[in-house]
Amino acid sequence: MSESGKNWAHFFDRLVHDLREPLRAVHTFSELLNDAAKDRLDPECGRCLEEILAGSSRLNTIVDGLSRYALALGEKNTGASASLQLAFDAAVAALDGEIRASGATVTSDPLPCVAVRLERLIQLLGNLIGNSLRFRQDSAAPVVHVSAQMLAPDQWTIRVRDNGIGVAPEDCEAIFKPFVRIHGRKYAGVGLGLTICREIVENYGGAIWMEPRIEPAKEAGSQVVFTLPSA
Repeated sequence: MSESGKNWAHFFDRLVHDLREPLRAVHTFSELLNDAAKDRLDPECGRCLEEILAGSSRLNTIVDGLSRYALALGEKNTGASASLQLAFDAAVAALDGEIRASGATVTSDPLPCVAVRLERLIQLLGNLIGNSLRFRQDSAAPVVHVSAQMLAPDQWTIRVRDNGIGVAPEDCEAIFKPFVRIHGRKYAGVGLGLTICREIVENYGGAIWMEPRIEPAKEAGSQVVFTLPSA
């Protein structure tokens, strides 16, 4: 990891630490005020209080994202190895509620072992599969499939493909930048998931990219491709 990466990891770690306590206080006291006085507030004051609660909840989500980003920035390639299949199973289990709620089908081919820590693999696949569930089409339940091929010596190429709304060719690079949300506020999230994925992959010597959606729209979908060294 570069010295710049270490500095940014330390910066975000301190930022998260310093933000959590005042944010928790704002949200807690806003909830207490809402519980104690919501029936006595006029409609305008009630709406203002709702905005405070919603804003503090969103800020907490952003802080959580920054915390995960700091972990990814601070990761060191220490020669670890783990099963991508085990990481896939753990990520799917963690997303079980979202998978059931959306009626999604999430499958994989047999997946290999790679030279990455298990925690980072779970985070990586969890972000990618979670994106596929979030950015789904209204007309179809999500279908997500993960596959792996060894296309170069000692290097696996992994694909996460879905049938969602897809990404336009001109946005395929921008979506990996911090806080970029090409679909606006329609979908939940803070715009750090793919940034974290890139940090994880590149810290272990791999590359990651997005392949654009297929046209026409009925064949829409996206495919995230990344490479990782074999274990």
